[in-house]
This record gives sequence, structure tokens and C-alpha cells, in this order.
Amino acid sequence: MKRFYSLNDYFQDHFGEKIYKVSLDGGFTCPNRDGSIGIGGCIFCSEKGSGEFTGDRHKNIYQQIEEQLELISKKFPTGRVIAYFQNFTNTYADVDTLRKRYEEALTHPRVIGLAIATRPDCLGEEVLHLLEEMNQKTFLWVELGLQTINEEVAEFFHRGYPLSVYTEACSQLKKYGIKFVTHILLGLPKEKEEDGLQTALYAQECGTWGIKIHCLYIQKNTYLEQLYLNHEIKIQKKKNL
Repeated sequence: MKRFYSLNDYFQDHFGEKIYKVSLDGGFTCPNRDGSIGIGGCIFCSEKGSGEFTGDRHKNIYQQIEEQLELISKKFPTGRVIAYFQNFTNTYADVDTLRKRYEEALTHPRVIGLAIATRPDCLGEEVLHLLEEMNQKTFLWVELGLQTINEEVAEFFHRGYPLSVYTEACSQLKKYGIKFVTHILLGLPKEKEEDGLQTALYAQECGTWGIKIHCLYIQKNTYLEQLYLNHEIKIQKKKNL
């Protein structure tokens, strides 16, 4: 018996078939990069906003979907997909721009839903109303980059918001009936061994619909890489993750 309920299992139960996600670049940036909150973003975030396999931001959303489908066509030639707005902060724009991007994705005949990755501090009232509207039109969830509940660790990697902001975002998303997934990053420098589990339990308490677990890896041309090469941080051993 499985110890967890995977997204693939959920899709099989909900849609009766395997569903893929296609990663899109909505053309947005992040308040932790443009000076609104900070410059440079989280120390582990890449130049592409950690969306190395997203579509080409110089192309429209429909074209990106077509190209992403072509990449997976050999193993998944005809099935339906979730349009995944993955990199940077995908609610960080005016509502008209957001609506245009989301609705363009939904015009593709193979798209059956939206997954929107964002920051908890980029969910203002107008954005929440838009997400509520989209949620009534299609299958939708929002992804929140929490990473850890350890405030010292979050400050170290320049997350740019306190835990209370995540907590309030969860409350608001539940109020509007919007499913949300919480990102947890294991192996962060300065993190205690028990922090990963405590973060997952906290996200559960806040009503998260799902949890996406990543293990820290160091990408080239990030501030984290500089710290590592300069021997200013130590990476946790695999046995401790």
C-alpha cells in the first residue's frame, strides 16, 4: 500500500486517464527580483526563475503549448494536459494581463486545467477574484513556494516574506475555494534535520491540497553556487534528507 496519494493517482481517479503538465513561461518577473521586495531573487533561483524546461517566453502561450506537446509527443501523442505557469511569479501582473495569459492557455483543445505557481505575497484581492473566476471555468490549482517554516533559513535564502504571509495566503485561498499546493525544499543550508517534516505538517494544518517536495540542488550562475564554491555553506548529506 502506498504511503502517499500521488498527483498521478489523483488524475487517474478524477479524469480516468494519465494527465501531463506542460511548463509555460508567462513572461512575468518576481517582486524579489525587480526591487519591489529584493534584487536577485532567492539564492537558489536560476536566471530563468527556475523554469529551465518551460516554453520560450518570446512566443505566445498557445505556441508554447504546441511546442511543449511536440517534445512529449512520442510518449504522449494524444492525451490531455494541464497548462503549468511555472517560472517566476505567475500572479505578478495586472489582472487583465493575467486573464489574457490564462485564457489563452485554455483555448488549446488539449488543455483541461491550469496550475499557477506564485508567491504567497502576490495574491491580492483582485488576483483572488480572478483565480476564483478561472476556478469556475476549469480545473485549477495554485502553487505556493514556501520551502521551509524555519524563519532563519528563509531569511538566509532571501525568500522575502515571513511565515505569517504564507499562513494568510492559505486562509484566503481556502476562502475563495481554490486548491493550492505547497512547495517544500529539503536540504537547505542551516536547516535542522526535523524542519522538513515540520514544514509538511504545518502546510497540512494550513489546508494545503498537495505538497511538492524538492531536494536542493545547486544551479550554475546562482548566488547559491557562489557560496558553495567559496566553501561558505555545507550541503546536507543524503542520509539526512
